[in-house]
Amino acid sequence: MKWTTSIFFLWLTATANGQQLNGGGEEVGAPDQINLLFILADNQPASLLGVYGNPDIRTPNIDQLAAEGTRFTSAFAVNGMCSPTRATLMTGLMPSQHGVHNWLDDAKLREWPQDWSAVREFRTLPLTLGNRGYQTALIGKWHLGQPWQASIGYQHWLTFSYGHTLDFWDNTIIDNEQTYPVNDQHIVDFFADQAVEYLRNVKSEQPFYLQLNLDGPYLNPPTNTGPARNRHYESYLGSDFESFPRVPVNPNLIEQLLDPELPEFLRGMKLQSILHHNDPESMANVASQNTIVDDAVGRVMAALREAGLDQNTLVIYSADQGNFYGQHGLWHHTTATSPSNLYEAALNIPLIVRHLGSTPAGETRDVLIGQYDLPATILDYLGFGEVEFEGSPGRSFVGVLSGTSTDWLDEVYYEQEETRGVRTRDYAYWKRIDGVGGRELYDMQRDLGQHKNLIGDPQYREVVARLDERLTIFFGRYSTPKYDLWAGGTAKGSVSRPGRFQDLYGEDWQTVSESLPPFEEH
Repeated sequence: MKWTTSIFFLWLTATANGQQLNGGGEEVGAPDQINLLFILADNQPASLLGVYGNPDIRTPNIDQLAAEGTRFTSAFAVNGMCSPTRATLMTGLMPSQHGVHNWLDDAKLREWPQDWSAVREFRTLPLTLGNRGYQTALIGKWHLGQPWQASIGYQHWLTFSYGHTLDFWDNTIIDNEQTYPVNDQHIVDFFADQAVEYLRNVKSEQPFYLQLNLDGPYLNPPTNTGPARNRHYESYLGSDFESFPRVPVNPNLIEQLLDPELPEFLRGMKLQSILHHNDPESMANVASQNTIVDDAVGRVMAALREAGLDQNTLVIYSADQGNFYGQHGLWHHTTATSPSNLYEAALNIPLIVRHLGSTPAGETRDVLIGQYDLPATILDYLGFGEVEFEGSPGRSFVGVLSGTSTDWLDEVYYEQEETRGVRTRDYAYWKRIDGVGGRELYDMQRDLGQHKNLIGDPQYREVVARLDERLTIFFGRYSTPKYDLWAGGTAKGSVSRPGRFQDLYGEDWQTVSESLPPFEEH
């Protein structure tokens, strides 16, 4: 279902309606078309930002962005890992449709085809905007396949060689046709500087779409363990960090460590998670990395103003997904437990939409938004609402943003390999593949922290039946057999526990990374 753009936004898209095709089949954009700056943080739950209520962490620039725009309080990642969520943000598809179910393991980089992009066979946001006259640029983290050349419609390409951040200070940069080291600057600062340079030099004759993927705060080892090397760390050291839960280590982690068949790399991650637990230095590390990201947002927004682009640029700030920082006795991702979980401490992400003079300023929207809704919304806002991401469950929330529509179905869906869930205004319900784990139900009006599983309570039997039916219908519609892990399908690149799916479907079950023909728009 698509929402039509309200009268409130008609003047914004008037120039787009008059575009014509050139001889190459691409549309020529008008110079006064709205620009798009999409800033994406890495592993940042909404709860770590001041404007979302965190009292311990300084994020004045992001707070200011929210004061000038509209803040969504109930936006949810589609998955708890970065590669699947980034794939969804580019395609509008669920992991069971685009096939990326987990982070793409850098250890397998040499095994993948040299030109492999995990989503190039689908319509993507940069390709669609590039075909409509936009200058398209990726600056920052990629993590959707091989990083060595521009992909999925990006024209300007600046990234680094890995998806997992091993060091904020020592990285190999791929800058269009050049490769060089950056070892004297924090990678978030470097990417911010590159974005500032891009905005200073972008051509004024065409609209631009800049995807700025800041590689921070990045709440994973080794970069978030213990002391941090950055300008904000000392100022946080010794803080009380009342917003960081102090609870015992989740017993599920101990159970996993006692499993003799646990792969060694997973054992190392579990041990790291325990080392983080209730550690003041790691908390100061996390806080300081968030403020580094905030610094970057401030510099980029200043460059936008200085370049005279502020009034004509739609700015979106969000994150790929969050991470735990003590909630439920966990650190790291939703895959920390076995089976994986869908606690929204790690899935509730920031979402701020700001277009000066056009989007409401200083307002909040409490409707439930899924990441798969963003691509459709962006195209609708920019005047291309007739373009569809085929098969996507995404809906444009332009009417909700403007306040002209309240007709919105308040539910979102997410999945983490063997675990699938639905979140409504009142409940969060998960289920697992048969034989892998049990079901969970949380009353989100009475138990926002998701501490009491109500699945066995007879008073909620009808609720469970109703939500289970919704979940079954949704994934029956928004899954592709090839990539449906619940029906014997495979995954692209990697999964957390491949042995689990081999036990379910046979030893021949394997992940895939074939190069598929690129999507072409006709």
